Amino acid sequence: MEPLSVAVVWNKEDQESVGEYIQYITKMLTRDIDRPFSRTINLPIFYYSNSRENEVPVLPELKSEKVLIYIFIGINSVSNNKWTNYVESLYDIENAKIVPIALDKFAYNIGTKVQQYNFIREYELDDCKEQQLFISMMHEMYRYGFNEEKKIISTDSALKIFLSHTKEEENGINIAKQLKKLIDNSSMKRFFDSNDIGAGYRFDDEIINNIKESSVIIINSDVYSSRYWCQREIQVAKEFERPMIEIDLINKAMDRKFPFAGNVPVVRVDITDGKAEIDDLYRVLENILIETIRFNYADKKLESLKLKMSGKVKKMCRPPEMIDMPKFIEKSEGMTLKYDKIIYPDPPVYSEEMEFLKKMGMEIYTPVECKKSKLLGKRIGISISEPEINELKNKGQNEMHLLKLSQYIANYTLAGGGTLIYGGDLRKGGYTEQLLQEAQVLKDRLKTSEIHLKNYIAWPIYLADTLEVKKWIAQYKELLEMKEIPIDEDVLDFVQTEKKFLPPDTINNKYVWGKSLTKMRYEMIKECDVRVCAGGRKVGYKGKMPGVLEEILIASEQGCPLYLLGGFGGVVHDVCELLQNNRCSDSLTEQWQILHNKEYRELLQKYKEQGEEVYYLELQDKLRHIDLNNGLTKEENEILFNTVYVDEAVSLILKGLQSI
Repeated sequence: MEPLSVAVVWNKEDQESVGEYIQYITKMLTRDIDRPFSRTINLPIFYYSNSRENEVPVLPELKSEKVLIYIFIGINSVSNNKWTNYVESLYDIENAKIVPIALDKFAYNIGTKVQQYNFIREYELDDCKEQQLFISMMHEMYRYGFNEEKKIISTDSALKIFLSHTKEEENGINIAKQLKKLIDNSSMKRFFDSNDIGAGYRFDDEIINNIKESSVIIINSDVYSSRYWCQREIQVAKEFERPMIEIDLINKAMDRKFPFAGNVPVVRVDITDGKAEIDDLYRVLENILIETIRFNYADKKLESLKLKMSGKVKKMCRPPEMIDMPKFIEKSEGMTLKYDKIIYPDPPVYSEEMEFLKKMGMEIYTPVECKKSKLLGKRIGISISEPEINELKNKGQNEMHLLKLSQYIANYTLAGGGTLIYGGDLRKGGYTEQLLQEAQVLKDRLKTSEIHLKNYIAWPIYLADTLEVKKWIAQYKELLEMKEIPIDEDVLDFVQTEKKFLPPDTINNKYVWGKSLTKMRYEMIKECDVRVCAGGRKVGYKGKMPGVLEEILIASEQGCPLYLLGGFGGVVHDVCELLQNNRCSDSLTEQWQILHNKEYRELLQKYKEQGEEVYYLELQDKLRHIDLNNGLTKEENEILFNTVYVDEAVSLILKGLQSI
């Protein structure tokens, strides 16, 4: 079970006010697609708004130990009785913490139950509003999700930030003072310097005790690393495994960086006239909050993994390094290791670090690496595409949820020595590009030649831009095998030449496209050991039916084990509904498809003329009797049909693979 799920709720009528905040939150809490395999939180977060006026969003039951719900409230909700009742009903959800966010001064009139609680006051924010609101939201996430056991009153659970700096360098002390002022004006706490130590108390004891319960910001200026107390503070923070970030304030040069100061996120801040810009200071606070939450979330996730591993296991929330050696080595005769295995969060350390730690006799693993034996040699096919945006919204998701799913599956498959098989296009920013970036980083990290990714592409798609295709092949040659599937022989008479791109702008051409896509899917699935399906467009596709739907049917026909993830919407959700509840969605009927896809009736007629009529009633019957053959029980498959959690879905897939 997830330790924490987060939901963000707002009224559609407030979209203009709230929309930019939602985009900012999503950007900050989602792994940067331009930095594949970067270390991030990966905490499950969902977004809910009503699709129509005078309606309220429906929040599903979120299966986690704790649920945190942020709800934006303003005049549009206060003046609507349905919304007033809805907001009050949220306070009845078991294991949920509600954090109201006031968009205006009228928000406090939402209802008597809500009036008892303090609000985040969005309408009082001034400059850098997105940053300020994000910091407030993240602090509440930390308090409720990971530090509530310390709560007697709210200030007890507040995050304490230890500002590690030297007074012997002007820029360092100036930025420390700026941060101190910001923290003092927030609900967070801080330790600034010796003035925070009571008279008659030992410096060393007080500093150690404050660091033990703090997140640490290293303010690294030109002379910082040469100062004893700065070195001591870093050493203590690492010893007690505290969340840390570094501010890079180097002006001219540093004689030697303290070696134990590495392996933490770094934020660059520029100083002008002795001060940092306010948005840079907020950026520092954002990063220390993100690192603190990542640290604590990883700790809880790794604990569940640790319980499943044999031997003596040590968990760490950052990669192991030299300063950690005393924790691992027993100071007895022969210097024996205290632990059999060390686990730490993904991504894996670089191959050079890995080799060094192995020479020390250590077995180190990330969650991805723990699953290698389950995936070695497996050929994993994925059928993942975005459904309509409204369908994602209804599930509290956006396009980033499916991207995260594809990244997870790719990471586990490729790191485990498996082959990922995917029928993708070559769109800039598309899934294929993202998967290749993940594979490239993993290959560079682990210095392995065992990474495989096969991309099947149908005629005439690979003819659209020959130069661009060549660039892709050249760039990713060591990672990617491009399988260009030629035109279906049955439709050669429909084209003038098979060497020229054919646009899908007529019924004849659409028929040729459909036949070629079907041929590609048969060739692709024939090579798969299993197929993982999620999402899937219901409209706007090329071919005789939705692409993911056709791939499900072909996989079933070929006896290929299927994993169906219905919690991410789209065609796969509708197939899961049919399998689990015998409920046939409109999208699986001919009438609906004709109504929602331009010229689809004519395309079906073309197939009929060629003796290949598409019978939707027959299609429905085939779906009802699919043998998933995936190594999971009926109950486990039903969980897979419905889960919205990427971790849970991937864990079930891996469990099934063990049994196949």
